[in-house]
This record gives sequence, structure tokens and C-alpha cells, in this order.
Amino acid sequence: MMAMQRLTGADATFLYGQTARAPMEVCSVVVIDPSTASHEFDYERSLEWLSSRLHMAPPLRRRLVKVPLELDHPVWIEDPDFDLEYHFRRAALPAPGAMGELGDFVAQILSRPLDLTRPLWEMHLVEGLVGGRVATVTKAHHAAVDGVAGMEMFASLVDLSPDAQPPPAPESPWEPDVVPTQIELVASAMGNFLLQPVRGAKAARRLVRGVIDTRRRGGNLTEALGGARDVPVTRFNQPVSPHRRVRFFDLGLTETKKIKDTAGVMLNDVVLAAVGGGLRSYLIRHSELPDIPLKAFVPLSTREDPAAADGGNETSLIFVTLATDVDDPLKRLEVIAEASRTAKAAHRESGPPPLTDLSELTGSAAAAMTGRIMDRTRLNARVRLGGNVVVSNIPGAPIPLYVDGARVENVYPLGPLTDGNGLNITLFSYQDTLGFGVVACRDQVPDIDVLVSDIRAAYLDIRDASKVS
Repeated sequence: MMAMQRLTGADATFLYGQTARAPMEVCSVVVIDPSTASHEFDYERSLEWLSSRLHMAPPLRRRLVKVPLELDHPVWIEDPDFDLEYHFRRAALPAPGAMGELGDFVAQILSRPLDLTRPLWEMHLVEGLVGGRVATVTKAHHAAVDGVAGMEMFASLVDLSPDAQPPPAPESPWEPDVVPTQIELVASAMGNFLLQPVRGAKAARRLVRGVIDTRRRGGNLTEALGGARDVPVTRFNQPVSPHRRVRFFDLGLTETKKIKDTAGVMLNDVVLAAVGGGLRSYLIRHSELPDIPLKAFVPLSTREDPAAADGGNETSLIFVTLATDVDDPLKRLEVIAEASRTAKAAHRESGPPPLTDLSELTGSAAAAMTGRIMDRTRLNARVRLGGNVVVSNIPGAPIPLYVDGARVENVYPLGPLTDGNGLNITLFSYQDTLGFGVVACRDQVPDIDVLVSDIRAAYLDIRDASKVS
């Protein structure tokens, strides 16, 4: 019987929880200046360049195979029908080719889900950006990579100098797998299936301990299950449509560090305060600001060695107030910083929520059915367990990067949306820039340029109040 790599429960959760309106897919947009390369930068050469590096990013040639009757999580196999040209595509922007047009193109990419019968990624070489620039737009399923693993995969596809030597060939050539038979899949799943009652009992004990610990700290059942409490209803927390809006913007990293040093807070606190101020202004503009403050869902990487990331998800979470009920920018920053410190301390003490992997408690079949029920009932949007908005900060690269000899100008990550979370703001630090990717449900945020403008204005208010020049 062939060796198969089974999805972890955390990875499989992103499959069970996705819907046709909300595929659990992440994206990265890399803006490149081809004029800095010593050769012509075109699709054919880029295809060869990518082909020479496939062995450095193993998830790119793996596809899923589902286990009959969902007796266990799906397995990864090396795709015997792998076709690089299917995954690496070419596109061009309409004039004038500004970042707004790039955002519209990416929104179209994010509005249609990946084919689950093929390796779960696609990359587009996008030409026609103003100034002769190009972009790569890479989309991958969250079951294959989390934010850190995705960026580590990105790191394997770039160089640290424009004249870097090609990567060494793999020690042994890549070999595709034979697609396992239904009998092989069932046989491989039976061990885990028979042990499920034992795992379920252990997960139930962890859940009970988590509930008791949470109640001892003054929390409630919602928090014990990994959700946010006291979350207001906003336009961002309705059922999502399959249609997206996408925009990008930059903030100065050095300037943001000066603000956080002056205020005695963390860099991510400044980001959250800018987002909170921007959402406050945006909701006031629409006469929709709730009396209680919005809360941000903030992912935390639990990966001990990011450099060893080989796909998969190692992520936990905390919830932090965005202090949208506070008008003063420095007071808002102070409130957020204190809330963030408290949330991180509680996470260090108690660890991740005990129910981050539902399948441990119920088994894979019941977890998959739960996902389908939540889709039909729109339960996520009804109870708002995920807070109001996702704000994710991915550590980046402080030095210049190159793609096939051409300099990378900017990097923008984008996260997924779900029912109840129709706005996701993700940022990546590159050299002296914080690159923000904003993705929203088109029905909930039709005026995304206004929202981005309000976030930028809130950041400037914090900077000016901090007297940072």
C-alpha cells in the first residue's frame, strides 16, 4: 500500500468549513519591476523559472483524495496528472493599469473557487501595470497553507540577489503517486476511525477543562469555545456573497515603529488602532456605528520554526477590541494595547482554544456534516463567534527580494472571508513598507476605496497625535 499524507484536523477544518460563497483561500500579490532584470521578463521564461523550483515547494504538486464515507480526513498525494501550465497563467490589466485595476483583477480571482480535484493553487503573471511593472497573483487553499507557511513557500520562490544561481536540482527526481483505490483509502482510515472514541473522550475532557478555566477567569461559554463575546452587529457580519472587492495600500514601517516606541506599545497595536479608527469613521459615515466597540479576530502563529514550514496550519487566535467607541486616537491606542496584552497573557496561560479542531471531538464525518449544517443555517453570521473583522500581521523580509533577477517592489497578502466575517485586513512587512491587502464582500463594502481612505486617515491621526515626524 502506498504511503499517504493525511490532512491534520486543523487543515481539514478549512475544507469542512468552506462554502461556495466563501472558499477558504489565501492569496499573495507580488509587484515586480522587470526593468531591473538583465533579461526579458516574459511568461515563457517565468514558466521555466517556476518549473525549476517546484521541488522547493512540495505542496505545489500535491492534490487531495477524499476518503469514502468521510471515515477520516482526506489525504495528499503527489498528483499523477500535474500540469504546471494549468496552474501558471497569463493575464493583462486594462488601462491605466493602476493598483485599483490590479485589485479588481484579484477580486475576480478570489470570487471563483479552486478546483478541489487538482493541486490547490494557481498563479497568474499579470502584465500591464503602470510603469511597465508586472505582478504575480498566487492563490492557495487554506487547507494547504496558513499565512506563515504560505510566505515561507513564497520565500522558496524568490532570491536574495538579482544574479543568484539557480537552485540545486533535487537529490532524487519527483515521482507522482498512483491514485489510491477506495479499498486502500478505507483500510488506511480504519485505524484512526477505530481510535476516534478515545480521541473524542480526550477532546471532551480538554473542552470541559477549558470551559472551567475560562469561567474561572470571568469568561463565558462562547470564549471557552474559541469565540468572541459581546460582539456588535455590523454590516461586516452578515452572510457573504461570492463576490469580492480588493484594495491595497502601504504604510511606512520605520514611521510606524517610531509611533509604537513613542507610545510604548507593540507595532500591531498601532495597526489595530488605525483599523479601529478607520472602521469608526466608515460606520459613522454610514450612520451605523454601534454603541459597543468592534472586536478584531487576530491570528497568532504557533509555528516554532517558520523556516521549517512545509505547508499545513499551525495557528491560534485571540480577540482584541478595536475601541471604535473611543474618538481620541491616542486613547484608542492605549485601550487596544492593554486589551492586546491581556489577551496574549491569557493565551500564554491557557493555550489555544480547546475546540480548534472539531473533528477531534466528533470525528471527521460529523465535522464535515457540521460544516454543511453551518452553511445552510448561516450560523456563523448569526452568532458572530469570529468577531467583526480579521486583522492578520505576517512577518516579512527586511531585505530586497528578486524574482528571476527582477526586483520585488511590494508584497500584499489577502485572507479568506466567511459568513459573519465579510472583511479581512492582512499585512506583510517588506523592507520599510507595511503592505496591506484588504478584501471584503462586495455586497457589504461596495465602497471599499472609502474604507481604505478612512483607515489611512486614522493612521495619520495617530501619527500626528504622537508627534512623530
